Amino acid sequence: MARKWKAVIIGAGGSQAQAMLRALARGGATQDCLALDRAWRPEAQTAAQSMGFATQQMDALADSAQLDTLLSQTDLVVNMAGPYYRTGTAILDRAIANGTNYLDISDDADVTIPMLTRNGAAEAAGVSALIGMGSSPGTTNILIRAAVDRLGPVEDVDIYWTVDLADMTNAAVRHFWHCFNLVDPDGTTHDVAGWDALEFREMDFPAPVGLQRLVRLAHPEPITVPQYLPVKRASNFGGLNPEEALVTGWCLAHIADERRTKGALTDAAVDLFLHYRDQRAAAPRIGSGLIIDVHTKGNGLRFASGSDGGMDDSTGIPAAVGVILMMQDRISQRGVFPPEIVSPKDFFSILRDVSLGGGGLTLSSLKDGQAGERLRIRDLLV
Repeated sequence: MARKWKAVIIGAGGSQAQAMLRALARGGATQDCLALDRAWRPEAQTAAQSMGFATQQMDALADSAQLDTLLSQTDLVVNMAGPYYRTGTAILDRAIANGTNYLDISDDADVTIPMLTRNGAAEAAGVSALIGMGSSPGTTNILIRAAVDRLGPVEDVDIYWTVDLADMTNAAVRHFWHCFNLVDPDGTTHDVAGWDALEFREMDFPAPVGLQRLVRLAHPEPITVPQYLPVKRASNFGGLNPEEALVTGWCLAHIADERRTKGALTDAAVDLFLHYRDQRAAAPRIGSGLIIDVHTKGNGLRFASGSDGGMDDSTGIPAAVGVILMMQDRISQRGVFPPEIVSPKDFFSILRDVSLGGGGLTLSSLKDGQAGERLRIRDLLV
Protein backbone atom coordinates (compact mmCIF):
# COMPACT_ATOMS: atom_id res chain seq x y z
CA MET A 1 0.00 0.00 0.00
CA ALA A 2 1.39 3.38 -1.03
CA ARG A 3 2.27 5.74 1.78
CA LYS A 4 0.81 9.24 2.06
CA TRP A 5 4.08 11.16 1.72
CA LYS A 6 7.12 10.76 -0.48
CA ALA A 7 9.18 12.59 2.12
CA VAL A 8 8.72 14.16 5.53
CA ILE A 9 11.28 16.79 6.52
CA ILE A 10 11.77 17.17 10.29
CA GLY A 11 13.22 20.49 11.42
CA ALA A 12 12.26 22.15 8.14
CA GLY A 13 12.27 25.67 9.58
CA GLY A 14 16.03 25.82 10.16
CA SER A 15 18.28 27.83 7.88
CA GLN A 16 20.03 24.84 6.28
CA ALA A 17 16.74 22.99 5.92
CA GLN A 18 15.24 26.04 4.21
CA ALA A 19 18.13 26.02 1.75
CA MET A 20 17.42 22.35 1.09
CA LEU A 21 13.73 23.11 0.45
CA ARG A 22 14.69 25.82 -2.05
CA ALA A 23 16.95 23.36 -3.86
CA LEU A 24 14.23 20.70 -3.94
CA ALA A 25 11.87 23.30 -5.42
CA ARG A 26 14.42 24.14 -8.12
CA GLY A 27 14.56 20.42 -8.89
CA GLY A 28 10.76 20.12 -9.05
CA ALA A 29 10.65 17.74 -6.06
CA THR A 30 8.02 19.24 -3.75
CA GLN A 31 4.90 17.20 -4.52
CA ASP A 32 3.72 14.98 -1.66
CA CYS A 33 6.40 16.32 0.66
CA LEU A 34 5.57 17.43 4.20
CA ALA A 35 7.73 20.02 5.98
CA LEU A 36 7.54 19.91 9.78
CA ASP A 37 8.90 22.18 12.47
CA ARG A 38 8.19 22.35 16.17
CA ALA A 39 8.08 26.17 16.16
CA TRP A 40 7.76 27.63 12.67
CA ARG A 41 8.91 31.18 12.10
CA PRO A 42 6.02 32.67 10.07
CA GLU A 43 8.30 33.76 7.21
CA ALA A 44 9.90 30.30 6.97
CA GLN A 45 6.56 28.49 6.91
CA THR A 46 5.19 30.89 4.31
CA ALA A 47 8.29 30.36 2.17
CA ALA A 48 7.90 26.57 2.36
CA GLN A 49 4.25 26.75 1.39
CA SER A 50 4.98 29.10 -1.51
CA MET A 51 7.42 26.51 -2.88
CA GLY A 52 4.73 23.82 -2.88
CA PHE A 53 5.42 21.97 0.38
CA ALA A 54 2.66 20.96 2.74
CA THR A 55 3.55 22.24 6.21
CA GLN A 56 2.64 21.35 9.76
CA GLN A 57 3.74 22.51 13.19
CA MET A 58 4.65 19.50 15.30
CA ASP A 59 7.34 18.41 17.72
CA ALA A 60 7.97 15.08 16.03
CA LEU A 61 10.34 14.02 18.82
CA ALA A 62 7.92 14.68 21.67
CA ASP A 63 6.98 11.01 21.97
CA SER A 64 7.85 7.82 20.10
CA ALA A 65 4.22 6.93 19.31
CA GLN A 66 3.74 10.23 17.50
CA LEU A 67 6.99 9.70 15.60
CA ASP A 68 5.98 6.14 14.65
CA THR A 69 2.67 7.38 13.24
CA LEU A 70 4.46 9.99 11.19
CA LEU A 71 7.11 7.59 9.85
CA SER A 72 4.56 4.93 8.94
CA GLN A 73 3.02 7.43 6.52
CA THR A 74 6.15 8.33 4.54
CA ASP A 75 8.64 6.63 2.24
CA LEU A 76 11.55 8.84 3.37
CA VAL A 77 12.26 10.84 6.51
CA VAL A 78 14.76 13.68 6.22
CA ASN A 79 16.17 14.52 9.63
CA MET A 80 17.32 18.15 9.66
CA ALA A 81 16.92 18.49 13.44
CA GLY A 82 20.29 18.48 15.19
CA PRO A 83 22.32 18.16 17.23
CA TYR A 84 22.70 14.68 15.83
CA TYR A 85 24.48 13.30 18.86
CA ARG A 86 21.02 13.66 20.45
CA THR A 87 18.59 13.09 17.56
CA GLY A 88 20.47 10.86 15.09
CA THR A 89 20.03 7.39 16.54
CA ALA A 90 16.62 8.27 18.01
CA ILE A 91 15.03 9.03 14.64
CA LEU A 92 17.05 6.42 12.72
CA ASP A 93 15.92 3.63 15.06
CA ARG A 94 12.27 4.56 14.61
CA ALA A 95 12.74 4.83 10.82
CA ILE A 96 14.15 1.29 10.72
CA ALA A 97 11.30 0.01 12.92
CA ASN A 98 8.75 1.52 10.50
CA GLY A 99 10.47 0.47 7.27
CA THR A 100 11.11 4.11 6.33
CA ASN A 101 14.13 5.30 4.39
CA TYR A 102 16.27 7.91 6.16
CA LEU A 103 18.60 10.82 5.33
CA ASP A 104 20.36 13.41 7.48
CA ILE A 105 23.21 15.94 7.40
CA SER A 106 24.87 14.69 10.59
CA ASP A 107 28.36 16.08 11.10
CA ASP A 108 28.90 14.79 14.64
CA ALA A 109 31.73 12.25 14.73
CA ASP A 110 30.76 10.61 18.00
CA VAL A 111 27.37 9.45 16.71
CA THR A 112 28.70 8.22 13.34
CA ILE A 113 29.83 4.81 14.60
CA PRO A 114 26.64 4.13 16.62
CA MET A 115 24.54 5.00 13.57
CA LEU A 116 26.59 2.74 11.30
CA THR A 117 26.11 -0.16 13.74
CA ARG A 118 22.43 -0.07 12.76
CA ASN A 119 23.42 -1.29 9.29
CA GLY A 120 22.33 -4.89 9.82
CA ALA A 121 18.95 -3.93 11.26
CA ALA A 122 18.30 -1.47 8.41
CA GLU A 123 19.31 -4.01 5.80
CA ALA A 124 17.00 -6.61 7.31
CA ALA A 125 14.14 -4.09 7.29
CA GLY A 126 14.77 -3.15 3.66
CA VAL A 127 15.67 0.42 4.67
CA SER A 128 18.22 2.72 3.02
CA ALA A 129 19.72 5.22 5.45
CA LEU A 130 22.14 7.83 4.12
CA ILE A 131 23.86 9.76 6.92
CA GLY A 132 25.95 12.94 6.69
CA MET A 133 24.64 14.13 3.31
CA GLY A 134 25.53 17.83 3.64
CA SER A 135 28.62 19.77 2.67
CA SER A 136 31.20 18.27 5.03
CA PRO A 137 30.47 15.43 5.34
CA GLY A 138 28.55 14.93 2.14
CA THR A 139 30.07 16.71 -0.84
CA THR A 140 33.54 16.11 0.63
CA ASN A 141 33.07 12.33 0.72
CA ILE A 142 31.77 12.21 -2.84
CA LEU A 143 34.67 14.30 -4.15
CA ILE A 144 37.11 12.02 -2.35
CA ARG A 145 35.46 8.99 -3.93
CA ALA A 146 35.70 10.60 -7.38
CA ALA A 147 39.41 11.20 -6.80
CA VAL A 148 40.24 7.67 -5.64
CA ASP A 149 38.13 6.21 -8.42
CA ARG A 150 40.62 7.92 -10.74
CA LEU A 151 43.85 7.58 -8.72
CA GLY A 152 43.35 4.18 -7.17
CA PRO A 153 44.34 3.49 -3.53
CA VAL A 154 46.00 6.39 -1.70
CA GLU A 155 47.62 6.81 1.70
CA ASP A 156 46.09 10.08 2.88
CA VAL A 157 43.10 12.37 2.61
CA ASP A 158 43.39 15.76 4.33
CA ILE A 159 40.31 17.98 4.64
CA TYR A 160 40.67 21.67 5.50
CA TRP A 161 37.82 24.15 5.96
CA THR A 162 37.11 27.56 7.41
CA VAL A 163 33.83 29.33 8.15
CA ASP A 164 33.09 33.02 8.55
CA LEU A 165 32.10 34.08 12.05
CA ALA A 166 28.97 35.75 10.64
CA ASP A 167 27.61 32.33 9.59
CA MET A 168 27.72 30.87 13.10
CA THR A 169 24.12 30.27 14.15
CA ASN A 170 23.18 28.88 17.55
CA ALA A 171 23.18 25.32 16.17
CA ALA A 172 26.47 25.87 14.30
CA VAL A 173 28.19 27.11 17.45
CA ARG A 174 27.11 24.04 19.41
CA HIS A 175 28.37 21.72 16.67
CA PHE A 176 31.69 23.57 16.31
CA TRP A 177 32.34 23.27 20.02
CA HIS A 178 31.41 19.58 19.93
CA CYS A 179 34.12 19.08 17.28
CA PHE A 180 36.78 19.95 19.87
CA ASN A 181 35.88 16.64 21.58
CA LEU A 182 38.18 14.53 19.40
CA VAL A 183 36.96 11.04 18.53
CA ASP A 184 39.23 8.03 17.95
CA PRO A 185 38.50 5.53 15.13
CA ASP A 186 37.08 3.13 17.72
CA GLY A 187 34.63 5.77 18.96
CA THR A 188 36.49 6.84 22.11
CA THR A 189 35.70 10.51 22.78
CA HIS A 190 38.00 12.97 24.57
CA ASP A 191 37.60 16.13 26.62
CA VAL A 192 38.27 19.48 24.91
CA ALA A 193 42.07 19.83 24.96
CA GLY A 194 43.96 22.79 26.37
CA TRP A 195 45.35 25.35 23.90
CA ASP A 196 48.90 23.96 24.02
CA ALA A 197 47.64 20.46 23.22
CA LEU A 198 45.76 21.50 20.06
CA GLU A 199 47.20 20.56 16.65
CA PHE A 200 47.30 23.51 14.24
CA ARG A 201 47.85 23.95 10.50
CA GLU A 202 47.79 27.00 8.25
CA MET A 203 46.19 26.78 4.81
CA ASP A 204 45.97 29.33 2.02
CA PHE A 205 42.44 29.11 0.60
CA PRO A 206 41.39 30.56 -2.76
CA ALA A 207 40.19 34.17 -2.84
CA PRO A 208 38.55 35.84 -1.11
CA VAL A 209 39.48 33.78 1.96
CA GLY A 210 43.27 33.59 1.95
CA LEU A 211 45.59 32.26 4.67
CA GLN A 212 43.79 30.86 7.73
CA ARG A 213 44.79 29.07 10.91
CA LEU A 214 43.03 25.74 11.49
CA VAL A 215 42.90 23.14 14.24
CA ARG A 216 42.37 19.38 14.18
CA LEU A 217 38.68 18.72 14.88
CA ALA A 218 36.43 15.69 15.16
CA HIS A 219 34.36 14.99 12.05
CA PRO A 220 32.80 11.93 10.40
CA GLU A 221 35.13 11.77 7.36
CA PRO A 222 38.23 10.52 9.23
CA ILE A 223 36.03 7.65 10.47
CA THR A 224 34.20 6.74 7.25
CA VAL A 225 36.68 7.50 4.46
CA PRO A 226 39.23 4.79 5.42
CA GLN A 227 36.39 2.35 6.07
CA TYR A 228 34.54 2.77 2.77
CA LEU A 229 37.28 3.81 0.35
CA PRO A 230 40.83 2.55 -0.42
CA VAL A 231 42.42 5.21 1.82
CA LYS A 232 44.74 4.48 4.76
CA ARG A 233 44.24 7.68 6.78
CA ALA A 234 42.01 10.75 6.76
CA SER A 235 42.27 13.96 8.78
CA ASN A 236 40.03 16.97 9.35
CA PHE A 237 41.23 20.49 10.19
CA GLY A 238 38.74 23.33 10.54
CA GLY A 239 38.41 26.81 11.91
CA LEU A 240 36.56 30.08 12.20
CA ASN A 241 37.68 33.34 10.69
CA PRO A 242 38.94 35.81 11.71
CA GLU A 243 41.44 33.99 13.93
CA GLU A 244 40.20 35.69 17.09
CA ALA A 245 36.87 33.94 16.51
CA LEU A 246 38.68 30.59 16.54
CA VAL A 247 40.42 31.51 19.79
CA THR A 248 37.18 32.75 21.36
CA GLY A 249 35.32 29.66 20.20
CA TRP A 250 37.92 27.28 21.64
CA CYS A 251 38.03 29.20 24.93
CA LEU A 252 34.28 28.92 25.51
CA ALA A 253 34.21 25.33 24.25
CA HIS A 254 36.92 24.46 26.77
CA ILE A 255 35.14 26.20 29.63
CA ALA A 256 31.73 24.69 28.81
CA ASP A 257 32.97 21.24 27.69
CA GLU A 258 29.83 19.09 27.91
CA ARG A 259 31.87 15.98 28.77
CA ARG A 260 33.13 17.69 31.95
CA THR A 261 30.21 19.96 32.85
CA LYS A 262 27.31 17.69 31.68
CA GLY A 263 25.96 20.65 29.70
CA ALA A 264 25.49 22.92 32.71
CA LEU A 265 27.31 25.84 31.09
CA THR A 266 26.51 25.30 27.41
CA ASP A 267 23.49 27.58 26.96
CA ALA A 268 25.12 30.50 28.77
CA ALA A 269 28.37 30.05 26.83
CA VAL A 270 26.53 29.93 23.48
CA ASP A 271 24.66 33.13 24.34
CA LEU A 272 27.99 34.79 25.18
CA PHE A 273 29.57 33.67 21.89
CA LEU A 274 26.58 34.90 19.86
CA HIS A 275 26.82 38.24 21.67
CA TYR A 276 30.48 38.38 20.60
CA ARG A 277 29.46 37.56 17.01
CA ASP A 278 26.84 40.30 16.97
CA GLN A 279 29.32 42.86 18.33
CA ARG A 280 31.43 42.19 15.22
CA ALA A 281 28.52 42.44 12.79
CA ALA A 282 30.04 45.44 11.00
CA ALA A 283 33.42 43.74 10.49
CA PRO A 284 34.46 42.88 6.91
CA ARG A 285 33.35 39.42 5.81
CA ILE A 286 36.10 36.91 4.97
CA GLY A 287 34.01 34.00 3.68
CA SER A 288 34.30 30.22 3.69
CA GLY A 289 36.90 27.93 2.19
CA LEU A 290 37.47 24.24 1.51
CA ILE A 291 40.55 22.27 0.45
CA ILE A 292 40.68 18.47 0.06
CA ASP A 293 44.01 16.81 -0.66
CA VAL A 294 43.81 13.18 -1.85
CA HIS A 295 47.36 11.91 -2.10
CA THR A 296 50.23 9.59 -1.40
CA LYS A 297 53.31 11.38 -0.05
CA GLY A 298 52.01 14.72 -1.33
CA ASN A 299 51.21 13.55 -4.87
CA GLY A 300 47.64 13.23 -6.06
CA LEU A 301 44.72 15.63 -6.48
CA ARG A 302 43.49 18.78 -4.74
CA PHE A 303 39.98 20.23 -4.66
CA ALA A 304 39.78 23.86 -3.56
CA SER A 305 37.18 26.60 -3.20
CA GLY A 306 36.79 30.00 -1.63
CA SER A 307 33.54 31.91 -1.41
CA ASP A 308 31.89 34.83 0.34
CA GLY A 309 28.69 32.77 0.46
CA GLY A 310 27.25 31.20 3.60
CA MET A 311 26.93 27.66 4.94
CA ASP A 312 23.20 27.30 4.39
CA ASP A 313 23.25 26.61 0.66
CA SER A 314 26.52 24.67 0.73
CA THR A 315 24.89 22.24 3.18
CA GLY A 316 21.27 22.30 2.06
CA ILE A 317 21.89 21.82 -1.67
CA PRO A 318 23.81 18.50 -1.37
CA ALA A 319 21.13 17.29 1.04
CA ALA A 320 18.51 18.02 -1.63
CA VAL A 321 20.55 16.01 -4.14
CA GLY A 322 20.53 13.07 -1.76
CA VAL A 323 16.78 13.37 -1.22
CA ILE A 324 16.09 13.36 -4.97
CA LEU A 325 18.42 10.40 -5.56
CA MET A 326 16.60 8.44 -2.87
CA MET A 327 13.18 9.47 -4.20
CA GLN A 328 14.23 8.25 -7.63
CA ASP A 329 15.54 4.98 -6.13
CA ARG A 330 18.99 5.72 -7.53
CA ILE A 331 20.37 4.78 -4.13
CA SER A 332 19.03 1.25 -3.86
CA GLN A 333 21.56 -0.16 -1.37
CA ARG A 334 19.96 -1.26 1.90
CA GLY A 335 21.51 -0.54 5.27
CA VAL A 336 23.11 2.49 6.92
CA PHE A 337 25.92 4.14 5.00
CA PRO A 338 27.80 7.43 4.52
CA PRO A 339 27.99 9.48 1.29
CA GLU A 340 30.98 7.49 -0.02
CA ILE A 341 28.47 5.03 -1.51
CA VAL A 342 26.85 7.74 -3.69
CA SER A 343 27.87 7.67 -7.35
CA PRO A 344 29.75 10.92 -8.13
CA LYS A 345 28.26 10.90 -11.63
CA ASP A 346 24.71 10.64 -10.24
CA PHE A 347 25.42 13.30 -7.62
CA PHE A 348 26.68 15.88 -10.10
CA SER A 349 23.92 15.13 -12.63
CA ILE A 350 21.29 16.13 -10.03
CA LEU A 351 23.42 18.95 -8.62
CA ARG A 352 23.23 20.74 -11.98
CA ASP A 353 19.44 20.86 -11.65
CA VAL A 354 19.24 22.15 -8.07
CA SER A 355 22.32 24.31 -7.55
CA LEU A 356 22.53 28.08 -7.74
CA GLY A 357 25.46 27.86 -10.17
CA GLY A 358 28.88 29.44 -9.89
CA GLY A 359 30.18 27.10 -7.21
CA GLY A 360 33.83 27.99 -7.76
CA LEU A 361 35.26 24.55 -6.92
CA THR A 362 38.53 23.82 -8.71
CA LEU A 363 40.56 20.65 -9.25
CA SER A 364 44.34 20.56 -9.56
CA SER A 365 47.08 18.01 -9.63
CA LEU A 366 49.02 17.83 -6.37
CA LYS A 367 52.80 17.50 -6.52
CA ASP A 368 54.96 17.46 -3.40
CA GLY A 369 52.06 18.97 -1.47
CA GLN A 370 51.61 21.91 -3.86
CA ALA A 371 48.79 22.54 -6.34
CA GLY A 372 49.92 22.12 -9.93
CA GLU A 373 48.13 21.79 -13.26
CA ARG A 374 44.45 22.72 -13.32
CA LEU A 375 42.18 19.83 -14.28
CA ARG A 376 38.48 19.47 -15.09
CA ILE A 377 36.23 17.93 -12.47
CA ARG A 378 33.98 16.52 -15.15
CA ASP A 379 36.87 14.38 -16.40
CA LEU A 380 36.75 12.49 -13.10
CA LEU A 381 33.15 11.50 -13.82
CA VAL A 382 33.77 9.80 -17.14
